[in-house]
Amino acid sequence: TAHDIVKRSGCRTAKVKVADHPGSLAEDQIRVEAVRDALGQDGAIRVDANAAWDVDTAVRHIRVLDRSAGGLEYVEQPCRTVDELAQVRRRVDVRIAADESIRRADDPLHVARAEAADVAVIKCLPLGGVGRALRIAEECGLPCVVSSALETSVGLAAEVALAAALPELPFACGLGTLSLLDGDVVDSAAALTPVDGFVTVPSEPPRPDPSLLEAHAPTDPVTATRWLARLSRVGSLLGARS
Repeated sequence: TAHDIVKRSGCRTAKVKVADHPGSLAEDQIRVEAVRDALGQDGAIRVDANAAWDVDTAVRHIRVLDRSAGGLEYVEQPCRTVDELAQVRRRVDVRIAADESIRRADDPLHVARAEAADVAVIKCLPLGGVGRALRIAEECGLPCVVSSALETSVGLAAEVALAAALPELPFACGLGTLSLLDGDVVDSAAALTPVDGFVTVPSEPPRPDPSLLEAHAPTDPVTATRWLARLSRVGSLLGARS
């Protein structure tokens, strides 16, 4: 499945989720090898452990997966704490990227000061918007990867705007995630779907299609109430901006 997804995507960089259960290493190896086969030797592979490992497990698994990939671009959030990331970084030759240690932290710059990462994964919506994410990217002093948090095209437009505003992007962005959703809330012509591995920066933010919003609206009364309240706030913001 991973091989097919990568082949169909047209992308030259793939992120492989690993460590979804304690005994997953053998499965992770097979998945990484399949993705390498799909990309060929000139493609880039990164893996994401979502903070599942302790330090010794991270070091051991990173070395194995690096061999399976024929070289990893980086490993994203192998451990939970900044101190653990720093320990792993000192013991492996693969770059370490920080995600949760930035977007969920009271101090998103701590990871850089602690020299715990080589790459900062920046997700602008969880960080409070494009402006604040730009400040964090500038102040952390690390190469940045702009990544989505599983948004529709409305949210992806903010992530794309952030990526376009950065002075340089040494690594591919992680914005090819729309296919992971059951649907979108904008017209297909405005959807921010990658074509041959690239997402075009829209000339203006895509606006939600009311019929699609209605189609994806929840039916549970409590959730629906929250959904409608959020839509009302979004509508007010769009009206103010227009």
